[in-house]
Amino acid sequence: MGLTAGSLYKAFKDKRAIFIAALDRYIQSREVELARHLESAQTGREKVLATLRCYGDVSHDVEGRRGCLVLGGLTDIDTFDAKLAHRFRQALSRIEHLFAGFIELGVQDESLPNHLDVEMSARYLLCMVEGMRVLGKRGANAAEIEGIVLQAMRSLD
Repeated sequence: MGLTAGSLYKAFKDKRAIFIAALDRYIQSREVELARHLESAQTGREKVLATLRCYGDVSHDVEGRRGCLVLGGLTDIDTFDAKLAHRFRQALSRIEHLFAGFIELGVQDESLPNHLDVEMSARYLLCMVEGMRVLGKRGANAAEIEGIVLQAMRSLD
C-alpha cells in the first residue's frame, strides 16, 4: 500500500489497534452483505434461507479458502486476549440472535412450524454457517455448500 510504519502508527496506537480496526471493518462488511441478502426476504423462513446463503456465498472457492476472521480469531486469539475473545463471541452471538429472531418470525408468520425450539434451532444454524466456513477452508465448492444450506433448511421442517 506504500505506507510506512510511521504512517500506520500515527493512525493506530499499536498492532492490536490495527487488528481491531480490521476486525471491525470485517464485521461491518459482513453485516452490509447480509442486509443486501435480506432485502427481498419477507417471511421468517426466507430470512433464514437468505442468511444461510449469505454465509454460503463466502464459504466456497477462493473466498472460502480465505476463511473467516471471526472464527479464526476466536480459535487462535481466545487463549491470550480476553477482550478480543469477547468481541469474537459477541459477533457469533449476534448471528445466533438473528437466527432466533428469524425463526420466531417464521413461527409467527407460519412459514416455519411452531414445534421448533427457537434457541436450539438458532444455535444449530450458527453451527451450520460456521461449519460451512470451515469446509470452505478445506476447499468446498458451491454445490457442496448449497447442499448444506438446503439440508439446514430441511431441519427446520
